[in-house]
Amino acid sequence: MRFSVFLYVLFYSTFAAAEADLTNSRDYFQLERFPGSYIVQYDKKDENYRLILGGLKKINGVVTPEKERRVTGQLTQITYRIPELNTPNEAFSVLEDQLIKLGAANLFKCTGRDCGSSNQWANAIFRYSRLYGLEESQTFASYRLNNKYFSLYAVKRGNKRVYLRVEVLVENVIGMEAQAEQGDGIPFTGKESEFKALVKYLKENPERTLWLVGQNSSGLTYRQQLDKANDQVMALKARLIEQDIGAERISLYSLGGFSSEQRTEVLIFIE
Repeated sequence: MRFSVFLYVLFYSTFAAAEADLTNSRDYFQLERFPGSYIVQYDKKDENYRLILGGLKKINGVVTPEKERRVTGQLTQITYRIPELNTPNEAFSVLEDQLIKLGAANLFKCTGRDCGSSNQWANAIFRYSRLYGLEESQTFASYRLNNKYFSLYAVKRGNKRVYLRVEVLVENVIGMEAQAEQGDGIPFTGKESEFKALVKYLKENPERTLWLVGQNSSGLTYRQQLDKANDQVMALKARLIEQDIGAERISLYSLGGFSSEQRTEVLIFIE
């Protein structure tokens, strides 16, 4: 038993040392990679993203998802090579469990042949041929976390190599991407174009709610900072209500001075 464990650890150490990530690639900051895996493909770009919400079916000779949605925003694509002692499901489950712990909502999931053609997933959906593998080995799922959409796809190829694809689309809600360092809150600067974009988004997505978080460091005392922050979010809420956005969809929170910088802004959190 001890000898088997030693070989298992030795394999991981050798695998990790022998292979390096693709240059200028990195993990998505909210997700830890599967142990021993490394990045073989990486891209980050603005995209009108095809969010898959159903298995692939052939209709009139064309393979299409049973259900899909277009979402515009910044897309991060990462493909990992997984150690061959591990199955696609093991790698998939590690990242899926992290999403569930973050509170992400599952939108769709399929396994094996129920997902449809692996060739189509690889070449038509992900446009990365290395993901073409054994259909009985594949797993796909899509998740939503606030204004983010996560897609996971794991598969084993005929040559026994295992790959895991991670795609993260940060939805462009009011003309700017979410700021990771601010907890994914979208900074609202008060521009009329931002306000119109926010109203349009909320009317097109009536199921969404939002938090308006006021931050203000300009007051002399903490109480003054809180009052000014509260005035900011109350004013924005009133403007949204005037545009027929229901008050029950808008929650407020105010912060005082959170840093030494003189900052005045509202952060928007979409749920």
